[in-house]
Amino acid sequence: MKYYLSLAFSFFFFLSALAQAPQGYYDDADGLTGFELKTALNQIIDDIDDGDGFPFHQDQGYGALYDAYANPNSGDTDDYYENDGTVLDMYSEQPNSADAYNYNHFQNQCGNYNGEGVCYNREHLVPQSTFNSASPMKNDYFHVVPTDGSVNGARGSFPFGEVGNNPDYTSTNGSKRGDNTFPGYNGVVFEPIDEFKGDIARSVLYFAIRYEQEFSSSWDANEVLTSNDEQQFYVQWYIDLLISWHLQDPVSQREIDRNNNGYFFQGNRNPLIDNPAYVQQIWDPEPDTEAPTPPANLTASNVTNNSLLLSWEASTDNEALDSYQIQQDNQTIATVDASELSLSVDGLEAETTYIFQVFAIDATGNVSDASNTATATTLPGPDFSFFEDFDNCDTVSDSFFTVSELSDLDWNCTDNNGLNNTGAYQMNSFSGGQVPSLDWLITTNPIDFDAYSFLELSFYTEATFGNTPLQVVYSTDYNGGNNPSNFTWTSLPNFTAPTHPDGSNNEVEFFFDEIDISAISGTAYIAFKYDTTSGEEATRWTVDNFLIEATSLSTPTFEKVALKMYPNPATENHLYFDSAVHVHQVEIFNLQGRLKKRIEFGSVQGKIDLQDLSTGIYFVKINTEAQSITKKLIVK
Repeated sequence: MKYYLSLAFSFFFFLSALAQAPQGYYDDADGLTGFELKTALNQIIDDIDDGDGFPFHQDQGYGALYDAYANPNSGDTDDYYENDGTVLDMYSEQPNSADAYNYNHFQNQCGNYNGEGVCYNREHLVPQSTFNSASPMKNDYFHVVPTDGSVNGARGSFPFGEVGNNPDYTSTNGSKRGDNTFPGYNGVVFEPIDEFKGDIARSVLYFAIRYEQEFSSSWDANEVLTSNDEQQFYVQWYIDLLISWHLQDPVSQREIDRNNNGYFFQGNRNPLIDNPAYVQQIWDPEPDTEAPTPPANLTASNVTNNSLLLSWEASTDNEALDSYQIQQDNQTIATVDASELSLSVDGLEAETTYIFQVFAIDATGNVSDASNTATATTLPGPDFSFFEDFDNCDTVSDSFFTVSELSDLDWNCTDNNGLNNTGAYQMNSFSGGQVPSLDWLITTNPIDFDAYSFLELSFYTEATFGNTPLQVVYSTDYNGGNNPSNFTWTSLPNFTAPTHPDGSNNEVEFFFDEIDISAISGTAYIAFKYDTTSGEEATRWTVDNFLIEATSLSTPTFEKVALKMYPNPATENHLYFDSAVHVHQVEIFNLQGRLKKRIEFGSVQGKIDLQDLSTGIYFVKINTEAQSITKKLIVK
């Protein structure tokens, strides 16, 4: 380990570095605001010994930065996320998951690179081209950070900003480059992830404080410097951006540790970490307190049994609009960028009334009054369901049967090859030595498609070896016998038969979700068809979790009733009802349509015992004098 401060105050400094700034460090800034405060802070943290007894900025050189990064509790070591002691890189760190790659201090320093994960180097948050690579700016720890070399190169000298939906570059952690959407500038910018926006903003604003005296008209403005105002330093849109990032991402423990390490390393501090309020006291001493206008004409459209689309008209603001906050039944469900004027809301319950409002938020954090209220009631849920999870080989015949028209092979029930090692049905002519085979897995009973207005099919399948497609077909003339090939079979609408991508022994999963099969008419069987009679290389196909859901044409339009059923998912042994209507009967069906429980009531006020129901999905049918209401219930 290298120590760079003079021995005259190293012991004093070691003690003060264990905490925040030493007592009295910022006394000369007390009571000041605006650029007077900025200049006072500059004199506190610059490289002149003013005889106050505190350390002052001493340039340690460019090469010493790597040593500073590796200091204990430096803030540049990952003691905060994966906690693995590797280099903490704001351009590759993934706060909520494992990083795509890591670096150890002093290893894999750049060097050449041809992509991410090759080497790390030193990123100047204020680009070197701004100040002509002069010292001490080039070597200042507080704005020079360790980052992946490739992402550093992609950032280049572009200013920071906010990128729209079409970036021209995105790093593994989501940092991106593209056209700026933040008001005031529309050129190319670089946007880090939200986790580090405040860290970067306070570093870039530190630079404006520390190098107020060094500011020169010979510097390259790089789209963000003022032409001749060392006090303002940055143009207004950039100040606005940095303040908004500073506010949305407060000081973290990592920054506090890095500030102390910088004090230990070069003798000065970042005052914006010690006192975050300095940011607005300098550049926004009379902050914006005017809230945006409320969003107008909020509407709910495209309502289904579990989703809808919210739309509204834009708010206005005296400064800069930042985002919209959407509330559902007085609970925030989403926040979207100010450029977005709609939101698709999913995961709703069928036949349920929801109330929505939207609020506008400006860059300073001022919140508008609420928009108008949009009230929407979701449509009835599916009233027909066909589900087979193949977990019980003894009962599968109630849902499917098999026919083998060629060879001794057939679809077989297996108890551990399905999704998450559950039961499944499997066809494997590969095990028969590539013999030609023609095999069917067919629904035991035909389905009356004309009785339903909308049907969707979902299932899981897995392939190993070969190139045999898994055909899913239907027939309206099949008679249920042992010669299905003698009848007309048609491929499912909106479905392309999958094949193994390369024929290897790698298990490849396919998830088919909510395939629209509403175009089928008449009464039809559905079948999985396995056919290697044309010389296909045999594939082992596994099928699991077959589900059809439908909405009936004959479902009457009833007056919606105020009925609550909770908790759902049911994690207790009871299901509770709260209703003002008279309910005569409650029936609970499993996904195969089998009645599992029937309860007779005068009116529903209380609870239903669920102890005899196993974990799974059920439909609860609530019968009144005038109507039947069906709700989906999940038992855990």
